[in-house]
Amino acid sequence: MSPRPLAPERIRRLDCLPAALFVAIMLTVSGARAQMAAAAAAATPPAPAASGPVPAAPTDAASSLERVRASYEYGDIDDVVEWSRPVAEGRLEATPAQRALALRYLGIGLYLTGRAPGAEAAFFELLRLRPDTVLDPRTTRPDVVTFFERVRTGHAQEIKESVNKHKTFIWNFIPPVGQFQNGHTARGLLVGGIELASLATAITSYALLKSWEQPHHEFVGHPNAGTLKVVNFVSIGVLAASYFYGVLDGIGHYNDLPDESRVSFAPNGVTVRF
Repeated sequence: MSPRPLAPERIRRLDCLPAALFVAIMLTVSGARAQMAAAAAAATPPAPAASGPVPAAPTDAASSLERVRASYEYGDIDDVVEWSRPVAEGRLEATPAQRALALRYLGIGLYLTGRAPGAEAAFFELLRLRPDTVLDPRTTRPDVVTFFERVRTGHAQEIKESVNKHKTFIWNFIPPVGQFQNGHTARGLLVGGIELASLATAITSYALLKSWEQPHHEFVGHPNAGTLKVVNFVSIGVLAASYFYGVLDGIGHYNDLPDESRVSFAPNGVTVRF
């Protein structure tokens, strides 16, 4: 007996069976994966919260500047600006040297972070406080050094007026005080050294001459008396010449900005510039 052929509607139901079975299997697999992910998430312990104390803000100028130096060495310029501000702006009590250092770091930090107007204001205040300040090109980027010198040139008149407010003209008649007041450190050391040496020589030679002196101001029998007289006269002349030079130099450079002569100490030696 030949088999009965299937009806057309039963054929269509059989054709749809594999597709329905595939959908059911996929739904079952997706549900299993979701349950496994939820179980894994529940078993995983939560990430520990960040621990450790947050560094406290410095309460004095010295500690603030230490943090500024460390940030500058590590290249964290934002922290350089943040920690130098309290000292530079006077919110922390500081010595003039500490404030000058803070202004220097603040100006550099503001310039490197694209805030040139703020950097100009910081550098200008630094030059008013310490007109002889220079930035070392070996440790500071060339563009920062150029910008700093441009600030010095652009505000030269204001800086000069600020410097002269703290000067006293009478000190020019007491060299080398006048040279130091004008900011000419190397020149002041030179004038002061010559004055001190010539004064000591004049006093010593005069004392020896007096000890050798005989009645009627004669130096009978002492072979070095004549030479010592010459040394005494020369030393007095050098002392007088150095004094008058110091007075004239102090008066002549009274209105100068104190950046013409400088003594700087470096690992390779001492540099003296007039």
